[in-house]
Formats: sequence, structure tokens, C-alpha cells
Amino acid sequence: MLLEYLFLIPIITGLICLIPKRPSCIGYTQVLGTLILFGIGLSTIQHTLNSGSIYFLNDLVYIDALSALMIFLITLVSLLASIYSIGYMKNQIEEKIHNIWKLKGYYLLINIFIFTMLMVVSTNNIGVMWIAIEATTLVSAFLVGYYNKERPVEAAWKYIILCTVGIAFAMIGIILAYYAATEVGGVRELSLHWDYLIHIAHKLDPTFIKIAFVFILIGFGTKAGRAPMHSWLPDAHSEAPTPVSALLSGVLIKCGIYCILRFTVLTNIAVGKDFTSGLLLVFGLLSLIIATFFILIQHNVKRLLAYHSLEHIGIITCGLAFGTPIAVFGALIHMINHAMVKTLMFFTSGNLALKYHTKDMTHIRGAINVMPFSGTALLVGGLALAGSPPFSIFLSEFYILRGGIQSHHYIASGLFLLMLVIVFGGLSQHLLEMAIGPVSNTSGEVVTIAKGEISKSSLLAIGIPLILVCLLGFYVPPPLFNLLNEATKIINLGHSL
Repeated sequence: MLLEYLFLIPIITGLICLIPKRPSCIGYTQVLGTLILFGIGLSTIQHTLNSGSIYFLNDLVYIDALSALMIFLITLVSLLASIYSIGYMKNQIEEKIHNIWKLKGYYLLINIFIFTMLMVVSTNNIGVMWIAIEATTLVSAFLVGYYNKERPVEAAWKYIILCTVGIAFAMIGIILAYYAATEVGGVRELSLHWDYLIHIAHKLDPTFIKIAFVFILIGFGTKAGRAPMHSWLPDAHSEAPTPVSALLSGVLIKCGIYCILRFTVLTNIAVGKDFTSGLLLVFGLLSLIIATFFILIQHNVKRLLAYHSLEHIGIITCGLAFGTPIAVFGALIHMINHAMVKTLMFFTSGNLALKYHTKDMTHIRGAINVMPFSGTALLVGGLALAGSPPFSIFLSEFYILRGGIQSHHYIASGLFLLMLVIVFGGLSQHLLEMAIGPVSNTSGEVVTIAKGEISKSSLLAIGIPLILVCLLGFYVPPPLFNLLNEATKIINLGHSL
């Protein structure tokens, strides 16, 4: 079995990236490593679907369908970010960093970041999971502050402080869950293991578990960028290198959701679904409402995309709160859809920022004429991000809304739909203004910008998620559907679609 290499490949790739002297060689080495990693991830997923779950390293590693879904996201987005990095970092080393060792450090940190995210979603021990998710904060903070300028460094410090405080809350929740397990005579050596906690969950003290879940929801909710603990998110996403922004938005915040999902299953067995559903719904709707307001007033394209992450975390949370099989299925496939669309949009906006030398949307005009492929991808990806049919996000949002109505959350479903409509209008306006119209400078004077794309590698990195965004609106491949279905059963305690 190739599972052990799932954790070794990022480390090996990061070390090998320190050897080449040419930036292009380093970039191609990284792509090869993440391509192998993606293949191992697919093999792991297939093994999980065949056997139900995987145990490894004396049960320290535990992979079920929910873990496998996250492995799919992490390895796929990592591959896309690596492909995009070839052209993007070539531009950065020519214009900003001028240091080959700085570039090597970037790739080393990226691989450690990938490793820590894989550990979060693959460990059976909630203590190790906490250590791993804290490690993601420390590693990604160096990537957020990569340029060593005032604003990136400030964003990195804000990110570290807020997420570390949040993770401290999560630690209290983990301690309470462990105490609750030992209080009912649980085996101490196993009381931090997911599978064992689920086995004895019906015996756990409801009061302890309720308090633990509140701490978990606040703590890991901070890592997920959920309101009102989201203020690090727009700064970190906007100041990080574009491939890092794609990883932060596409998969890192999903790791926070994953941790909450695990504790949601545990809490549902111990105290029933009503308790978790109510809390998740409040935080989900709050995230949607706050994101909607900020989306409408944004001028920085990367901050706009960051607030869209907040919006979609709210959408996923609402789906989990509605709790019906179709809503949970919709929330899980929305995690995939959002990862693909946001990866596409961050890469596209990164190309535009390099071409126009600004992130200010008021000065990015005529993108389709200046960069035909990137400009078209901006328009298509933006419509998908706004939830327009027939793209994939429309489908998953429809599933969630249908689940909200089925669960009789009529007021919440109405608010959910209203926020989606408002965001659709606001984002469509932003995108149309960027895609068409005369190109002007900061003084409003019409200028001419040389026509052409940034690099060939960026076109491939944009093309793959663009195809997936369009495809998943019509067709979900059977292996992916089976994986989503099995993950839904885990969350719904055996209920099938």
C-alpha cells in the first residue's frame, strides 16, 4: 500500500527543491512531487471506498470517506498551485525577491504546509490533530508574510495571533471531551482516538460534551474563517502569494470545517442533533450576512475573493446545520466546488494583478481584450462563484436550499436565498466592470496595455479547475459520488441519500 508515501512525498519534494539552481527546475520538481502525491491520494481514496476505512501506524492514522474527501481536495489544489507557481514565481524572482534561496524557501514551506494539512485530516488522535492544525498556522504564516514587507508581515502576525487564540479554545474543548471519556470509565490510552470516542459517545456526559462543542466551534471556527472570528482572513488572503491564497481558501479553511465536522458527529450521538444544528445555523447565517455586506463594498480583488470564502464557509455551515442527507451531501460537494472555483479565481486574479500591476478592481478593465484566456476565465469563474447556473456551485447551493426546506427551516432558508441573490448581483457587477470597458490608469486616463498572458503554466493551472467547475454542474463522476455519499453517511450516522 502506498499510504505511507502520502506523508513522505511532501517532505522529500521540499528537500529536493533545495538542490536545483534554476527557478524553472525547482518549479518542475515541485509539480512532479505533487503529481505523484495526487496519484497516491487517488489510490488512497480507492482503497478507502473498497475497504471502508484504513488504519496505519498503530492506529495513529485513520482514514475514512470523510478523510479521503479532504485528501482529494488537498492533493488536487496542491498540484494546481504548484503548476501555477512555475510562471508566477518566475515573475516574482525577476521583479520582487531576486534571491534563489528565497524561492527555495517558498517551495520548502509549501511542502511542509501540505504535509501538516494531510496530518490534520488523517490522524485518529484528536491531540495530534490539534498539533497539526496549529502547525498549519505557523507554516502558512511564513508564507503569508513571504515578501517581508509591512502589510504582509502585519497580516501574518494578525493571522498567527487570532488563530492561535482560537486554537487555544479548541484545546479546551478537546480536554473536556477527553475528561468526559475518562469519567465514564473509558480507556485512557484510547480516549483521544476518534473511533473510540464515537464508540462510547452515547455514554458521555451531555453537559461536558455541549460545553466542549461550543469551545470547538469557536476555536476551529476561527481557523475556518467563520464569522465573527474571520478578521484574519481578508488580510492573509490578500497579502499572501497567489498560489498560497489558493491553498488557504481552497483547502486550509476546509481543514477547520473538517475538525468541526468530527466533533459534530460525536456531539450528535451524545446529545442529539438539535443542539449542534442551532449553533451551526446561527454561525452560518452570520457569516453569510457579514460576507454579503463586505463583498458589495470591496475594491481590492483578492480581498473580494477572501470575503467570498467567508460567504461560502457560511453556505457550507448552513448545509451542515440543516442536517438532512441532501443538505449534508450539498455541503460536502460545495467544499469541492468552492475549492475549484476559488483556485480558478485566485489564479485569474493573480494574472490580472501581475498584468495591470494593481489589485484595485477600479483600475482593472477590459480584461477579456488584454488577456483573452484569463479574462474569459474571470467571467466564467465569477459567474460560477456567484452561484449562476449551470455551474457546479449552483447545484450544491440548490441541494442545501432544498435540504433547508425539507428540514422546515423556512426563515433560515429565506435568509439564505436572499443573501445569495444579493451576492450574485454585487459580484456580477464587479466582474462585468473588470472584464469589459476601457483600460485606465490611476488618474482615470485611458491607456494601452500589451496584450498577452503571463505564462503557459498559468493557463494550464486555470484550465483544469475551469473544466471541473463546468463539468461538476452536469456530472459527478461515480467514484466521487460514492465518496461523497459515504462521507454523508458518516456525518448522518448511517443515513443514506
